[in-house]
Amino acid sequence: MRVTSEMQTQQALRYLQTNYARMAKLQEQLSSGKRILRSSDAPADMVRVLQNRAEDLRLDTHLSTLRDAGYVLQTSVEAMTEAREVLTHARDVALEVNDGSHDPIADGAFAHEIDVAIDRLLRVANRQLPDGRHLFGGTASDTVPFAVTSTDGASRPTAIAYQGSDQESEAVVGKDLSVGTLISGSRVFQGRARQTTVFTGSTGARPGSGTDSATVRGTLLVRHTLTTIAGASGLSTGSSSATGDTIIGPGGVHSLTLNDTSGTGAGGTVSLNGGPPFAYTNADTDLQVTGPNGEVIHLNTTAIAPGFSGSLALSATGTLSVDGGATSIPIDFSANQIVTDGTSGTMTNVDSSLIRQAGTEQLDYQGTADVFQILIALRDTIRNAQGLSATDRSAAIGRGIAELDRIQTGVVEAMGAQSVQAEYLTKLEERTADVQLNLQKANDELESVDLAATISALQQQENLYQMSLQLAARMNSISLADFLT
Repeated sequence: MRVTSEMQTQQALRYLQTNYARMAKLQEQLSSGKRILRSSDAPADMVRVLQNRAEDLRLDTHLSTLRDAGYVLQTSVEAMTEAREVLTHARDVALEVNDGSHDPIADGAFAHEIDVAIDRLLRVANRQLPDGRHLFGGTASDTVPFAVTSTDGASRPTAIAYQGSDQESEAVVGKDLSVGTLISGSRVFQGRARQTTVFTGSTGARPGSGTDSATVRGTLLVRHTLTTIAGASGLSTGSSSATGDTIIGPGGVHSLTLNDTSGTGAGGTVSLNGGPPFAYTNADTDLQVTGPNGEVIHLNTTAIAPGFSGSLALSATGTLSVDGGATSIPIDFSANQIVTDGTSGTMTNVDSSLIRQAGTEQLDYQGTADVFQILIALRDTIRNAQGLSATDRSAAIGRGIAELDRIQTGVVEAMGAQSVQAEYLTKLEERTADVQLNLQKANDELESVDLAATISALQQQENLYQMSLQLAARMNSISLADFLT
């Protein structure tokens, strides 16, 4: 085939265009730092690059979840650390009250410190994250966990209720792996472990054998209903006996000693349970006689049998109530009686076998109070709002200290659990970041150019391009005269 000048020219132009395109591509790679600029540059490598990019984005999302969960856990641990400090201070205040003399002014100052502790703990329990979520609301993180539901005349909280969820909020941090983040406030601040109910009073009532359902604190009201005097002494109950007597017990546990000193029934002495003798006459219709333990009976001595002297057995019935007398049950002097609160339906088990007089028993349902109920009760006990004796008050404060220890143990356990989870997330975040870095390095190796090799190739391509230009110029410079000479 004859090679014409036109064919030579076109071939030279193709070489120039090819060399120029190669040189332009090398220049583009150098300027961008990327070896793969288009899918056609390296299809197999480009597939790997795209897969790595997708995985990199997934790891970015995963790292964001890990960091958020870790921040929540760390903030929660810090809040619980502060809560523990508040509880420790409240415990120290209670110990100081119990170790010192009971001065009303000092006790008022100590009670104020407990009020400060309540306020501070309430702020800790309602702490929020920067995005508005509450740390201790569980899955109901948009709701304020704890709210003051009632106050006294001085605007001090008397009841604080939990409004959050009992279910913890969880963050998914891996395949089939999640950690609890927004913990339930009921778990941290309302831990309960029911113990034997404590009865404080002088009626003789004791805890029964059943399990109570009432919580925190209550009052057992022991009332007298009827006194019966055995024997034929002519002695009978006085006009105030039904409402004024305080003796309670089955036949024989109480007794009267009667001595008709006149011999005619006109007068003598009478004593209750071996207590001091009280003088009587046949004109007394409502004589009050007090026993050695403060127990009281009212007597009618108008019909004493002449010359009667001796001991008379007594029996007295009564009722039990835990709702202020709204509902009550008769005392049967058994080892276990169930007394129901007619308003709430909660039950208290009472051993009534040793009840000997009417009165009230302060009930402390140990292990059933949350932290705010404990602190409120402790504050009121320090002020002695219940009017307890010094001994009973000291015992109540001691029980409050034990309850604070119980709550503090629960706080520490929850804090420890979240600390472990936070540490685990930190390590998981570090490992995930390492995986992402290795992935990015692999992509960089696939995409990035070898600068030295690319610069060398560009120089070679530029030399080829220059040679192509020179060759094309020489070919274009040939004329007809060159063939004719």
